[in-house]
Amino acid sequence: MSSAKDKNAMDEELQRVVALVHDSQHRDDSALQETALQDSLAYLMKLPKTSHFFCNEQRQVLAVNALQMFAFPPTPELDWLKATMGRHLNECFLCVKGYQRAKVPLISRFLELGFDKENVDEFMHLLNAWDSERLTAALEPSAAKCREAISARKAVDGKSIQDCFNALYECLYAPNLITGSSPLSAAFHSVFLGVQAGGRFLRLSKEIVPAMISFLFLRGDPELARWAEKSMGLLDKKVTEADFDQCVRRAYHEDAVGRYLASASTRTAADVTFFWKAMHRVISSLQKSVLLYRCCGNSSGGSGLQEDNIIKMAWMDLQTFPTCFPVLLPVFGVLFGCLGADAWPVSTPFVPTSMLDIVFGSAGNVAFETWLRAVAKQKQKMMELLNWIQPYVDSLSGSSKLKCSEILTSRLLGKYQNAVHFGTSNTELRAQCLVTGLHVLDDLLDFSEGDKSDLLVSVNSNSVDKLMRREARKVAEAYANLIMNTAIDNTKDSEVRAAARSVLTSCIVLDSVSTADESAVMMDEILTTAVMKQRDITQTVLAAAEDEAAMAELGVGGDGTSLLCYGEALWELLRQKISYNDIEFAKFVINSIGKSRIYLAETLDSMRTSSQAAGGTSSNNPSTKLISLKVKKFSTLSTKINVMLLAVANVLQQISDFEADKLRNELLVDETTLEVLLCLALSAHTDLSRYSLEIAKQAYDASGRTECLRELFASNPARLLKAYVATIKHAGTVSALFGLGPIPRLVRTTMDVASLLFDPRDGYVATHNSAIPDAEVRTAAHAFWTLAWRALSFIFKRTLTWARAYPREIMVDYMRDVLDLCSNLFDNIQLLEQALTAKSMGSTVAEHQLISPTKPTTTGLEILSTLIEPLREICPWLRLSDTALVTVCVRLVCELLNRLAKAKLDVPKDVIKKLEKLAQQTGHHYNNLTEAQCYDLVIAISMFDEQKVEDIKDESPELENNKVTVHKERESPFDDVHAKPVKTSSKAKGLDAWLEKAKSTVQNDSVIQKEVYDLESDEELSLVEEFEKAEKAKARQRIDAMYNKIKAEEKPVPKPSLLSARRQEISEQRQKAAIAAAKAGKREVIHPPRPAGFRVAPMRAPSSRSATVSRPASGTTTAVSSEDSSSGESDSDIDSLFSLSKHNRPVPKPVTAAQLAPQPLRVSSSLAAARRRQFGPPTMSEKERAERNMRARLRVNLDPLYHRILRWDYHSDKELPSDEIGSDLRNYKAVPNKFASAVDYKAVFEPLLMLECVQNIVKAKEERTDKPFRLSITNRVSCDEYIEVYASIETKILPNIKIGEMDVVVISYVPDDQEIVAGGTLAGKDRPARLPDKQYLNCMAKIKEIKRSNHAELSDIVLRCLPKPDMAKHLLPRTELNALRVMSMTTIEREYSSLQGLPYYDLCDQILHAKPATAIRADAARIRKTQSTYNVNAPQAGAIMAAMESTGFTLIQGPPGTGKTKTILGIIGATLTTTKSRGIPIQIPGQRHPTQHNAPAPVEPKRILVCAPSNAAVDELVLRLKGGIRSSSGEMFLPKVVRLGRSDIINPAVRDLTLEELVDAQIAKFEQENNSKNGGAVDRGNLREQLNKVLAERAEVDRQIGITEDTTAREKLRAQRDMLNAKKAALGQRLDEERDRHAVVVRTNEIERRNIQTKILTSAEVMCATLSGAGHDLLASLSMAFETVIIDEAAQCVELSALIPLKYGCIRCAMVGDPNQLPPTVLSQTASKFQYEQSLFVRMQKNFPSSVHLLSIQYRMHPQISQFPSAQFYDSLLIDGDGMDSRTEAEWHSAADIFGPYRFFNVHSREQQSKTTHSYYNRAEALCAVALYRKLGDSFPQLDLEGRVGVVTPYKQQLHELRNTFRSGLGNAGMQGIDFNTIDGFQGQEKDIIILSCVRAQGAGSAGNGAVKSVGFLADIRRMNVALTRAKSSLWIIGNIQSLVVNDVWRRLIEDAQKRGLVSQYDGGQFRALDAAASVVPQKRRHNHA
Repeated sequence: MSSAKDKNAMDEELQRVVALVHDSQHRDDSALQETALQDSLAYLMKLPKTSHFFCNEQRQVLAVNALQMFAFPPTPELDWLKATMGRHLNECFLCVKGYQRAKVPLISRFLELGFDKENVDEFMHLLNAWDSERLTAALEPSAAKCREAISARKAVDGKSIQDCFNALYECLYAPNLITGSSPLSAAFHSVFLGVQAGGRFLRLSKEIVPAMISFLFLRGDPELARWAEKSMGLLDKKVTEADFDQCVRRAYHEDAVGRYLASASTRTAADVTFFWKAMHRVISSLQKSVLLYRCCGNSSGGSGLQEDNIIKMAWMDLQTFPTCFPVLLPVFGVLFGCLGADAWPVSTPFVPTSMLDIVFGSAGNVAFETWLRAVAKQKQKMMELLNWIQPYVDSLSGSSKLKCSEILTSRLLGKYQNAVHFGTSNTELRAQCLVTGLHVLDDLLDFSEGDKSDLLVSVNSNSVDKLMRREARKVAEAYANLIMNTAIDNTKDSEVRAAARSVLTSCIVLDSVSTADESAVMMDEILTTAVMKQRDITQTVLAAAEDEAAMAELGVGGDGTSLLCYGEALWELLRQKISYNDIEFAKFVINSIGKSRIYLAETLDSMRTSSQAAGGTSSNNPSTKLISLKVKKFSTLSTKINVMLLAVANVLQQISDFEADKLRNELLVDETTLEVLLCLALSAHTDLSRYSLEIAKQAYDASGRTECLRELFASNPARLLKAYVATIKHAGTVSALFGLGPIPRLVRTTMDVASLLFDPRDGYVATHNSAIPDAEVRTAAHAFWTLAWRALSFIFKRTLTWARAYPREIMVDYMRDVLDLCSNLFDNIQLLEQALTAKSMGSTVAEHQLISPTKPTTTGLEILSTLIEPLREICPWLRLSDTALVTVCVRLVCELLNRLAKAKLDVPKDVIKKLEKLAQQTGHHYNNLTEAQCYDLVIAISMFDEQKVEDIKDESPELENNKVTVHKERESPFDDVHAKPVKTSSKAKGLDAWLEKAKSTVQNDSVIQKEVYDLESDEELSLVEEFEKAEKAKARQRIDAMYNKIKAEEKPVPKPSLLSARRQEISEQRQKAAIAAAKAGKREVIHPPRPAGFRVAPMRAPSSRSATVSRPASGTTTAVSSEDSSSGESDSDIDSLFSLSKHNRPVPKPVTAAQLAPQPLRVSSSLAAARRRQFGPPTMSEKERAERNMRARLRVNLDPLYHRILRWDYHSDKELPSDEIGSDLRNYKAVPNKFASAVDYKAVFEPLLMLECVQNIVKAKEERTDKPFRLSITNRVSCDEYIEVYASIETKILPNIKIGEMDVVVISYVPDDQEIVAGGTLAGKDRPARLPDKQYLNCMAKIKEIKRSNHAELSDIVLRCLPKPDMAKHLLPRTELNALRVMSMTTIEREYSSLQGLPYYDLCDQILHAKPATAIRADAARIRKTQSTYNVNAPQAGAIMAAMESTGFTLIQGPPGTGKTKTILGIIGATLTTTKSRGIPIQIPGQRHPTQHNAPAPVEPKRILVCAPSNAAVDELVLRLKGGIRSSSGEMFLPKVVRLGRSDIINPAVRDLTLEELVDAQIAKFEQENNSKNGGAVDRGNLREQLNKVLAERAEVDRQIGITEDTTAREKLRAQRDMLNAKKAALGQRLDEERDRHAVVVRTNEIERRNIQTKILTSAEVMCATLSGAGHDLLASLSMAFETVIIDEAAQCVELSALIPLKYGCIRCAMVGDPNQLPPTVLSQTASKFQYEQSLFVRMQKNFPSSVHLLSIQYRMHPQISQFPSAQFYDSLLIDGDGMDSRTEAEWHSAADIFGPYRFFNVHSREQQSKTTHSYYNRAEALCAVALYRKLGDSFPQLDLEGRVGVVTPYKQQLHELRNTFRSGLGNAGMQGIDFNTIDGFQGQEKDIIILSCVRAQGAGSAGNGAVKSVGFLADIRRMNVALTRAKSSLWIIGNIQSLVVNDVWRRLIEDAQKRGLVSQYDGGQFRALDAAASVVPQKRRHNHA
């Protein structure tokens, strides 16, 4: 503890005394100085012996202060000081350095303190004398030993003299002590020479000592001079300012420079030579700062004279002594090389040209050339004469460099290359001059920043540099021949050739960079003009734009070409001089071209029509006019750029003619070369792109870009990917100065490369078992993904600017390509994640099943994180005006958000806010989004919880530099004199031991030397990231400034936050769901309600139309406040692609039927009011409620449906579903008459729907009408819980198997060995497809997509399935599967969607409670008026009025023939032509709503949706609509009708009204016009034929070249081959262009098709479809609203089907049908038992029978026919129309005994049952029917019965029997015109004559035996009603009375017929009428089981 205290006390004392000494040195106070001296001595005396004075910085201060003692008489203190200092200096070499350094400034310090100079000199003399005495004493013993050894010629033992090493070192550090012939000098020389005796060398370690300089300039002691020169050469680093200390500087200035300057008057050439040789060695070892600040002038610390400036000294001697050039010029080489440009300020008055004037002046030139010729054979000396030139040139800049380089090249490349002019023929000398001259020229041409060897060279681009580049390029152009010949001459020395190629590279780079730069400047000026505000463009100046002064004012004058570099001669020579197959030179040329971004340069060809095409704006538009002026200005420049690009293309064309093998195996294997070619292939210049790609095409004999890339990829995937990754990096994140340029080709090529990786059939991943096993390819693929999205971010950002300047058609196609690429990449996210995380697909399920996207892998998160920045940049694209583009954008943004949300990745808050504003369309975020698209955005945004959204920082966290202190041992001042490594063992001897001792001495010191190192991060930001960061910062500043300005100007408008509301709603839903689940004990299954309206109108004065007011319509004049104008001003200036421009005005509404309604029917004043009456007061606005519900109804998640169905066992033979829930019968409930809630409704109907789905599968298995087919798996990925299987299928079989994207298939796997066992003899895909079998693994799958692949013979199919593990393990690439279509899911999907969306139906309550609208009974006057208006009867008029005046459901019962169709037509006419609807308007995509407060509200389109269960029923309605309908004024008009559905299954009579036919007609016209505009379509097949012909001709020429020996003939053949190659290239280019054009045309046609579909649908007034067809995706995607829906045959559909058309905002539904006719067809008997076959109509009728409107007057049947149906089925309420007996009377009625209007024919027969179909048939009845028909024909031969007779029966097998019997009896011709059908199939139809075959008949005597059998289908009275009501004039029933009477209704029918005398007997071909009095009906049995 005490020692520590003592140490602390000593340290404190040291600090005090040091401060005292410093104070005394700055104050003239003798007492203070004396105190400081005493305290210094006192402290030094207290130090221990191991503490040295001079190697410690603070103690050295005290020791130096104590040196004053030497000025006093001897004292004990002085003696102690001398002894102690002598010991320290003898022990420590650091003390030696410290002591000698401290001595040098003593003189100046003492003089500053006021001491006399004489006293100071005397003091220094005493100190030096003491040093000499001390050192002599230390050296003399060793000197004696050395002299003895030298005289004896022995080596000196280092150990014996080691005590003098410190003294020896001190002499070298203070060489001024050993001058003259003093004893010390003699002793030093003896030791110095003795140590090095025997060939050894005294080497100092890593430092310079003053003696090195002093000895170097000693002319009389060569031994010391040689040691100094060698020691200087052994220094391992340049001498720093710290090394160049006071001692070294004293030696330099006194011993070197001082002596030389003193000899100026007597100096000779020999003196000059000696001095500058030595000085050359010195200055070569100095750092620049030492040379500049210590050796040049007053700052040097020398004499202070100007002559002390070493460079001026050299200048003077160079000027004075030309004969000393060989020694002076190398000195200048060192000076210029070290000082660079800093040499010239200290050389004043000498200037750069002074050097050339001296050397190449008259006297100098003679001397210089003389010396050159003299040393021509001495390369070293020759080099010394020339090597100064390069550093001299490097030190120059600007015009000086240009001028001097021109002079030098004129000598070196001009005169000196001419043997006559140079005066020597020495080739080596001329070659060296050539190399030097080329280096000068290369340096002159080098304007690059950074390493010139890099692939991409960055060049200064300021105007001065551009001018210099142009002038420098002119100098090079003068030597073009010399440069080119040297570059290609393989006989030249490699150094010469390399120099020439370097110059050639510089020329190429300079021309290319200049071209790219000028193109960039040109594009930047044009684009800057494009984004100018119109207010910034003065109309006055524009009006005078033709005037030169005005153009100058605008900055559009001149031709812009003055700064462009281009040397035509060199490029032409380059094209000519490339030797055939010289791959090495070709590689050099390509890589030189690639050092610039010339592929970014573009001409103005694409902008020539910008004034007409950019946005389609008027040419009077100021901005457009200014752009055209800019284009005009740069016209000449654009032409010159084109010339340069064409020159590059021509060079590449020459290379493309090389042999394919050479190109393939030598050129393209170089990754850098491949990268350059890929970059050049992206150029917007057609020829440059063409020939760069042609090289690869030639190498692989590929015809197009895609094929070429595929071959490159196949040869080496990693190489192509890495090269293309670099290409994307270069071209996809270029400077903002460039235009569109290479981007379109970049996008298309990136799609091609992505296809090579991810194509489901033959992509790399697919062919490697969904993995990327090669690590190099894996890394490159990951980089490709990252760079592609980074490029897309840039593209999204820059497109807003490009869109303002480029023609709209160019931009639209390009932007569609961009979005296609985004979609393509996005669709492959999971595939990439799977491929990157798995080396290969293993055998276990765990290895197959990728983690769900909700829990992505680390790699998956990394992949997804790359999407965040593109998401930010794509936001402005949501303001696009192009409908197709914005639709894809919205979908892409929503999918991006969904995927990021699933992965729980944070999206920056500013992005979310921006998207929210776009969705709400607030402030200046107006856009063209439809309501549906805005809603989709809101839903996607709402998934990001506000509390969890955090900003993503661009900047990386700051890294602190960790300081690590390293305690480093001191090193010896010498290396081993034996030149061996230093030994550290205890056995070290001599000098080695001394070195160890020196180290140990230092280590014991308490103060340790410290060196500090900074530890830096291993990761460094790339240039691209730095650029992006800078750009983001700038953009952020601009956005912040704009935002602040807007916020300052805008007045706050109270407005609820939609996103907040949505989040609150989600939170409430979750709470409610949790409570409900807790109560129910199970998970909530009903979808939560969707959020409220998402676009809140600005607050304004109340208006009746406020609900429909929205964003401002473009092109309208709107009075807005200053705040509004400022915020929206930017929109007015933007091109129509990104604005609400004049060209996006709403399409004018077509003239509708409403214009024909002067006196409408009296209805409710407003449907909105009706809604309020019906549903109560709204809690939100009408508009918001409608929008919310519409979205919720149309956006139903189908995953739960397929999650269940796809798990079913296809081979299950049970009637119930094979899953756990469905197999339990307790989960099924009968359909009640009323439901309490939508939850109960779903709980009842969903299980029944699943039962029906099961029976659809069972039916498909039984019928087996579909054919099996084979699939070949190409890939598979996991998606949520599903597995998506990508497979291929033969295209030719698609029409036969008829599969679609709504189908479910069963796929089965049959092992190869079992295939053979089972009978398969062929291999793989050639095996026949097999039906599914229980013994093989199988599962069901939903077809997700079917599309054409790249292979014409194959198509791609994507399946989604949920296989069990044993099946999943076989779903691997290249596995062959058998597949069979099971069923279409169209109807099931749509019914399921309706079930799920029911809670959001406007009529939900009415549906749940089965409550129709209350029947409205109109007064007689109104009835008569309606009858007159629509030409209907009273019941029909009442039904029409009820339908129009009611909201909710109107039930209209229409018995057969009562005019249901006519009633429906009346309702349609009334709906379309009465007072306009007050419902919620739909929005046509791209259409805007006006916001003018005084603007009239738009007239909403009148639409009505008409549906029926069957196509036949719908077609019947459409056919009647085609004939016209009556308006509310009674006039006939033709409504616009569109029939939805497949054209091939629709009645040909109405096919022209189908959507498909209407669209095809318009799209054909569009295609024709488009082809005419584009010059017609090109036949690609013809192009391919031409190409194949050229290839064949070339192959023949190649064969002839191989066998031809004649040189001339071979050259001709080669020329012919070149011509064929050119043809091939041209055809290949045309094929590429045509392929791209065709893709654009196909896409454009598809977009136009969608637009036409939208236009047709939105302009239609009546939409007709089946109930299932009403759920068409088109209607859902357009969010079309139909307030009124009519359902015909409503009693024939299941309830869920009736819900489908109601989801489009229906508030009025007229259901027309007849419950007494056939019920809905339900396959599941179990479901039927639970009342699933009950229609909604029937359920409502049961609850409210009085609300049914009966159409009671029939106009179809003869009264005799209608008599029984009316009485039996309609309680006799069905009456005949006036005159029906006469209207239906027929000629054959005259034979009433047989052919009357109504008759029953009794046939004694027996039914039979088919063994295959189990259906019944009756041959006797069939014979009776034939006999009856034949007899009718025979009796009335003049009758034309074609189309008038229908033969119906309840059984399908009987239908088959009837056809066969009629064919046998009448022949094919005889049965023409007869309509055979089942009763069910004939519903809704009618015929003059109906022959009904009842089929059911018991065997003979069975009735008498008491056997009672059911009549089957005939027992259904509804089916019976249909059968009895199809005939108009005659109904003839054929049956067996004894069998039929077991049923009560049939008994009554037969009894009625008998009473009326209308029963006949058929026996053996004879018909006889039975007496009405005779009873033919057996007595009724007690038990009737019918």
